[in-house]
Amino acid sequence: MRPNEYIEEAIEESYLIGLNEEEIRTNLNQFIDTCGQVIREHMHDKQQMQMLAEKLARARALSLIEDRQDGEWDEIQPVSDQPNLAERVARNKRLILRAISESDPKLIEKIEKARFPKDQKKTPDANQQAWTGTTTTNKTSHLLVKIGSLAAILIILLIIYLSLLQHV
Repeated sequence: MRPNEYIEEAIEESYLIGLNEEEIRTNLNQFIDTCGQVIREHMHDKQQMQMLAEKLARARALSLIEDRQDGEWDEIQPVSDQPNLAERVARNKRLILRAISESDPKLIEKIEKARFPKDQKKTPDANQQAWTGTTTTNKTSHLLVKIGSLAAILIILLIIYLSLLQHV
């Protein structure tokens, strides 16, 4: 296993830990769907495509089996199980990507592009607006701060200039 795989798995797991169980399972299903779509679009060898499709189906079935086992008696699962689910899902994703890579390494890049499109513009939420200054009040306040800072710098420079003139 490449060291990057461990790092990617740790990043994926840390992201998943921030999600609730339903969101983790949805994320896994979206990942499997994305992998399946990329394989169907770009894989030309029928035998390899069938083998990878079986692995993806197995991963989805395993996810469904875990769903059944987790909620078998309609119990409320303790929150401490959620990091274990995040760890299992991150490991499953890594194993799926490794299996795909063994068949066709170029597919991994295409899967990553499909999972994380770069040209997709996000609409910022309220917290991002407050920090990035995208609202009108924030733009105005930033402008006032800039003008105030410029005025303060000019006053300081004027004071320095006048004190130098006194000494000359």
